[in-house]
Amino acid sequence: MITFEKSKRYLFYYIGVLAATIALFISWVVMIVQNQGSTSGDIILLALLFLILFGGEVVFLILYLIRPKIVLSVDEEGAYLHMSKKKTKQVPFSNLGSVGNMRRNLVLATKDSELYVVRFLKETARAEETLKAMLNLFITNHPERYFSNVQVATEHETNEKE
Repeated sequence: MITFEKSKRYLFYYIGVLAATIALFISWVVMIVQNQGSTSGDIILLALLFLILFGGEVVFLILYLIRPKIVLSVDEEGAYLHMSKKKTKQVPFSNLGSVGNMRRNLVLATKDSELYVVRFLKETARAEETLKAMLNLFITNHPERYFSNVQVATEHETNEKE
């Protein structure tokens, strides 16, 4: 089984943005203390803005920390997306339609029109290459399992036309 870990780069991004927001908040408070001409409406609106910013940053930080160290596992039967320590989503290769990379995120599209985005991957390009190679190997070794849905749909369409 091939495993892919989460990247610490995102943790540094989130902590850096949180530190920048805190610095901006402190400078805003200092500016309000020095300038007595601020109205209560300005203070309330800016407080709401910073509350939204802090809340969003904390949510992303919590999401990063909740994810287990291993985010994606691949074996000869399919891919396993590790959502948390207790929850793992299996995507079998017989149901996998496409694999791609979008903005440093791995995207898996299934034949059932489901879309899975795997975030925080350390090596997104290598994970994409590995999944494509494993999917091609699965199609080569088990074409009847991969194309079974296509054959059933074709037979169903021909029966409807008759």
